[in-house]
Order: sequence, then structure tokens, then C-alpha cells
Amino acid sequence: SSGINAEYGGRDAKIRPGAVEVVRLWQELGFVIIYITARPDLQKESVLEWLGMHNFPHGIVTFSDGISPTDPLKDITEYLIRLKSECKINVYAAYGSAKDINVYQSAGIQLSNMYIVKPKNP
Repeated sequence: SSGINAEYGGRDAKIRPGAVEVVRLWQELGFVIIYITARPDLQKESVLEWLGMHNFPHGIVTFSDGISPTDPLKDITEYLIRLKSECKINVYAAYGSAKDINVYQSAGIQLSNMYIVKPKNP
């Protein structure tokens, strides 16, 4: 999630204040940026365009190709577990919303490495 949400339903999603700067800082420190989304692959072009338009740094972008429409969070959990075990990737920071906490915990990411974006007040 990364505190970002690309165009959906024809409207430009808003960026959380400081989101771009935080991702850029991680990149400047030498970390590989991985954007993981449960959005379908058919939204790839609009998501990549949105990231570029808002000056997010380049990174690996993964989509829900093969992710179950009935349980995308379970599939994302399994994807993170595979990244960690098969690719030997250490996750130093995971950003998302409250729905991502269980995903991250199930993937073995420590709570101290999670940064949860709270919804804005209406």
C-alpha cells in the first residue's frame, strides 16, 4: 500500500503528506523499493503513470496477477513470505493501512517495522 493509492474509478487518488519523501529517503539509503498492490494487472499502466506523475522513485511494482479475487490479502501474505524465503529479501519497513497489519505479521514482519497510515478524518 505504501500510503499511496493510484487512480481508481476515474479519479486521481490523494497522496499522504510526506509519502514521496519517505520512499525517496529509503531509496537514497540504498534500499530496494517494492510496491505491492492487490490491483489487477490491467491497471498496470495507470498505476505506473500515477507513481511517475507524483514523483515516486522507481522500484519493483507487483500486481495481483494470480492473486485470488476472493482472498487477496492471503495471497499478498504468501507473496511476501516467498520474497523473504526464496529471494532472501529482508523487509526493513512495510507501509499500509490497518488491513495490512495481519498480512505483515503473518509474513513475519515485526510490528516495529510497520508504518500504518490512519484514515483521514472526514
